[in-house]
Amino acid sequence: MTTHLIIPDGHAHYQYPNDRFDYLGSFIMDRRPDVIINLGDLADMPSLSTHGEGLSFEGRRLREDCDAAHDALERIFNPMRKYNKRRKKNKEKQYKPHCVITMGNHEYRINRHCEAHPAMSGWLDTSILKYEDYFNEVIPFGQPYLRDNISYCHYFATGVSGRPISGENIGRALCTKLHASCVQGHSHIFDHAERVTAVGQRIFGLSAGCYVHPDYVEDWCRTTVIYWWRGIVLLHDLDGDGYYDRAEYVTMRWLEREYG
Repeated sequence: MTTHLIIPDGHAHYQYPNDRFDYLGSFIMDRRPDVIINLGDLADMPSLSTHGEGLSFEGRRLREDCDAAHDALERIFNPMRKYNKRRKKNKEKQYKPHCVITMGNHEYRINRHCEAHPAMSGWLDTSILKYEDYFNEVIPFGQPYLRDNISYCHYFATGVSGRPISGENIGRALCTKLHASCVQGHSHIFDHAERVTAVGQRIFGLSAGCYVHPDYVEDWCRTTVIYWWRGIVLLHDLDGDGYYDRAEYVTMRWLEREYG
């Protein structure tokens, strides 16, 4: 049976240490999930933010933003690469999960910057993040990824406005508005709900929290950071019809105690 590891918004940022991604890399090698799905906003990209201006932007550099994201990726995937290199040398079976990232709005800051500054178009794009070097599939921002009849996306939009599904009961809203099993990040809130369809199929909606550094605070989130849940989610024994037999919610605090 298949296991999905869900990694919500990591927000790798040059001003905050990336140790939490070391914990994640070790955890992956211990648990060996079949599929790894990153929900986007792995890169924070503060230099391209449109929130705030003036002195708060002093010292921000695109190069440092990319370096922080590259370092996070190395910390996550380097244990797997080292393991596979040894296994390959000994002609043993390697561990190769299917790895996917659904791009978030923070990665989309690169696209928005090019739209606002046309001279950058064709020269600057999301390839600077090097996601293709680590993930089997890189899903464009706003496009859902379907696996085992579960839809994954950085966030799902509601109605014709295109605004993210949000609020205090995101899980319930995902079920009632989309009528399918859905998992999203974006809000950094943890919320889960389930429903049963008219034909008896059980579906669920999951807002998977975030994987942000505990000290992370930016202008756009100063009033909401207290509500965030930091951790990762494992869905075990998926049935292929959009449901699972067991869910495991692993906090960042536990990961730090085990692997720090």
